[in-house]
Amino acid sequence: MPDLYIFKAQVGMFDPIALQNQNVCIHYVQNEYYRKVDFLESLPPFQCLNIGALAAVSVSPRTNVVNLEMPDNEFGLFRWYPIDDAQIRLFHPVGMAKWQLRNLQDTVDMQITDRDPNLVSTEIAVWQNNRPAMEAINGHAFALAAVRIIAIGYRFHTIDLEKGKNVDEALVKALKAGTVPCTHVWCSGRGIGD
Repeated sequence: MPDLYIFKAQVGMFDPIALQNQNVCIHYVQNEYYRKVDFLESLPPFQCLNIGALAAVSVSPRTNVVNLEMPDNEFGLFRWYPIDDAQIRLFHPVGMAKWQLRNLQDTVDMQITDRDPNLVSTEIAVWQNNRPAMEAINGHAFALAAVRIIAIGYRFHTIDLEKGKNVDEALVKALKAGTVPCTHVWCSGRGIGD
């Protein structure tokens, strides 16, 4: 008899970070944007990047993941995994390395779906057109025909609570004070000045 857990969810499935009419604070570099979610939808698994062929024992150029760009007023929340046997380095939209330790930058390989089936460790948020970038590392003595990345997640359309026709100064003040619920969404890494 097969294990029952395989019928419950697929690789990378997770709940949305916010629902319709909930407040969010988008953190991008050193800016904070107070918004309200007015629409969200799930995105099924899709190929967000093909870095291309990669020679034996080599590193690809850093490649922007343009398929993770979001339209104005939207952010995306994604989990991802490679389907080819390479190690992947991730960079936030402003070029800061994700998973950067003092002496090395950690990577993700195709075994991540075994080690972390819900892909929690790969989660990244993208604000508007501020796309992340990736590099592939081929440590094998043979070339790879392709290095492809699969992503799954959600897109969230938001309305601005600080500018425009939906200004709500009292709500923003309460959100900043922490007296009204607000989900904080980090769409870039923390830099030296943060």
